[in-house]
Amino acid sequence: MKSLSKQQHNYVKLWSLSRRKKWLLTKVFMALTTFKGQLILFPLKYFMTPATVSLPQKVSLSEEVIYEVVWAVHLVSSKIPLGFSCLTQALTAKWLLKNQPGVQVHIGVQKSTLEGFSAHAWIVYQNKIILGEQPNQLFEPILEWN
Repeated sequence: MKSLSKQQHNYVKLWSLSRRKKWLLTKVFMALTTFKGQLILFPLKYFMTPATVSLPQKVSLSEEVIYEVVWAVHLVSSKIPLGFSCLTQALTAKWLLKNQPGVQVHIGVQKSTLEGFSAHAWIVYQNKIILGEQPNQLFEPILEWN
């Protein structure tokens, strides 16, 4: 019975959000599922290919918008039962923040005797990790792109 009340509380919180935030959560969900499917079908280099069409001038977004996107990616990723990998989350955030030149995707690796080889993706903005921070784990960066 207690979990039902918690679930109802979550629905009330969701409905109390502004239309803009509800739309953002919807876009994040669609982007996460799209990238998850694409990562199954295509290699990583597919996502890093520069566009051949000339892009419009990049517009700087406010930090509030950047942190709202990060909030939405965290929220949707944590509520979906199957979950989304760090790479899927990083690609989604980068796509949603495509007009922000200071947002970078980083991919790193780590090898330990206990856990073996592992990789991780995260987002950096103004030299600070804003999505995908892994406390107490050091990943050696091997790739980064804007």
